[in-house]
Amino acid sequence: MECAISESLNLPILKNILIKTNGDGIVFTSTNLELAVECVISGKVIEKGEITIPFSIFNSIIKNLNSERISLEEKNKKVVISTDNYEAVIQGQDSKEFPIIPPIANKNKKLKINTNDFKEALGSVIIAAQYSDIRPEISGVFLNHLDNTFTLVATDSFRLSERKIDAKLIQTDLDDFSAIIPLKTASELMRFFGKDEVLEISIDPNQILFNTKNKKIISRLIDGNFPDYKAVVPKQTKNEAVVDKNELINALKLASAFVGRTNDITLKIGDGKKTMEVYSVDSSLGENCYKIPIKLKGEKFSLVFNWKYLLDGLKIYKGQEVILGVNSPDRPVVIKTLTEPLLVYVAMPIKS
Repeated sequence: MECAISESLNLPILKNILIKTNGDGIVFTSTNLELAVECVISGKVIEKGEITIPFSIFNSIIKNLNSERISLEEKNKKVVISTDNYEAVIQGQDSKEFPIIPPIANKNKKLKINTNDFKEALGSVIIAAQYSDIRPEISGVFLNHLDNTFTLVATDSFRLSERKIDAKLIQTDLDDFSAIIPLKTASELMRFFGKDEVLEISIDPNQILFNTKNKKIISRLIDGNFPDYKAVVPKQTKNEAVVDKNELINALKLASAFVGRTNDITLKIGDGKKTMEVYSVDSSLGENCYKIPIKLKGEKFSLVFNWKYLLDGLKIYKGQEVILGVNSPDRPVVIKTLTEPLLVYVAMPIKS
């Protein structure tokens, strides 16, 4: 819940967490006005109530308690935390001072998906996202639901990752929609929700709700239009090199020792068209070359890449072999596999 805690000097209440009881247990809520996180913990409720206290000290105490049973009690706007051998008293504030979190206007219509499937898809695209003050529309993950196809996309303008989710994995009565969720929200979704739960997604023009049985995230959406990314993804590639993914990953890691500050590595098809050379050089460090067996369809090519971007793209695939689809040294390169047709990663070479 720490991600939704704000250090705002104008609204110091945002440093706090709201604690309240309901019929099922205890509800903990935090917000920074852009993102709100709610978690319900089961417990025996003796008397209903609510109060807000500083998150930092509460979190520090809870993390270091070893007792299985913890008692929380509100007394005179203070919270008493106690176990069999420990007691602490935290000064609280009236819950009325805590910001009201606007509800989703369209929460009755939902898209349902298993948390495992959603987090796997999100994890395969979030690596291509990066915060940008200049271009806020790419500072997050694009969600698009169209004709019962749910697609997640992210880009930082140097690389792009798109992951479609099989229609069989979702249930929805939502209308078609598109939205950009902030990178911070996407990161929290990866961390916050557990495995093998039903995740319900609801959306209105300004907010999006991600909800499981005991956890909830409400986030503002990023204004603006996501780039026409489909124009960037090559529909066909003239040259394709099939290479062992793990061997290419090892080659990139070895090459990274000789890239210095530039992060540039060269991929070059050997004269016999049966090997790919992964080459890096730095005048102050030295150079290295790693040769990998390949199967080449088309003509030889030579490309210069930021090795980190290339490595990120390889890691999101599960298959043993990947295909590098190339048209020319100054055009986007597609990384794909035959076994994962719903996932595609595109990286822009560096002009040599």
